[in-house]
Parts: sequence; structure tokens; C-alpha cells
Amino acid sequence: MITQDKLMQILIKGRYECYARKSADYNPYIKSDLYDWEFRLDIGEFLFTDSYRGFNPYSGVEYIYEAQAKMPLWFCDYIGYVNPNADVSADKIYAFLKEARGKHLMNCQGNLFSDYAYGNGVLRYKTCFQGNLTGLLQREEFFFKNKLVAQQFSAGRLEI
Repeated sequence: MITQDKLMQILIKGRYECYARKSADYNPYIKSDLYDWEFRLDIGEFLFTDSYRGFNPYSGVEYIYEAQAKMPLWFCDYIGYVNPNADVSADKIYAFLKEARGKHLMNCQGNLFSDYAYGNGVLRYKTCFQGNLTGLLQREEFFFKNKLVAQQFSAGRLEI
């Protein structure tokens, strides 16, 4: 069993380490047999994993396991894309996505599942959550010059 506070701590640390910190000099992902890339991070008695495939579109799955458990207690599937007709490159949107998510992770005050908006120049990011830990839906939207150019949808669930 995991508390909501502990789940938030693990998700924030895991997502920050695997995604927000990733750079040209630091890539914590390794090649995967089932996906293109995978990431694993031990956090106390828990294991956080993230695996994804593709670039545009991309999809993946995130899990949290208790040590030695075969079934995850948290799972989250996601899929995202940048509109190929956007007036901005997918690379630029994904760099902004990393920036915006990093800001959210560091500023959410322990409540990752809180609606959040961020902007930098002509780029804006907005994320909204519906549901609760037994059935959570997240929608992320990316705007370039106030035009929607990319989206990601995630669905998570905590096994109680």
C-alpha cells in the first residue's frame, strides 16, 4: 500500500529524473526490447519506470512497483503528438514541453495532479486533470502564437 503523498513524491522525482533532466549531455534512458527506450529508478522501497516508443507521435507507459512486486501499483499510459502542419517544429515543442513540465514538477508543491499553465514568449502550455487516483485523465495542450499545435493525453490508475 502507498499513501497519496508518497505516490506524489515518487512521481515527481521519477518524472523529473527521466524527463525534465534529460539533455544532450544526459540521457537516462536505455534501449528496450519492448519499447524504444526505458528508464528505471529505485526510490526507497519503490521502483519507478517509464518506457516509450516513437517521436511524433509517441506513446508510453509509466509504472510504480513496490520492491520485488510483479504487478504495478500505479500505471499511466500516455500518447502525444505535434501537429505536422504546425508553424513550429516538433523539436521546439518537445523542448518547450520539457521546460514546462519541469516547472510544473518543481512548483506543484507536492500535488502533481493540479491544473497548471506556463508560457514562454509565443509558446504556452496548459494541463488539466479529471478524476482521482483510481481513474485519472490528464490533457496537455501546447500553443504557438495562441494556436493549438500539440497535445498529450495520459490516463493513470492507482491499484488500491
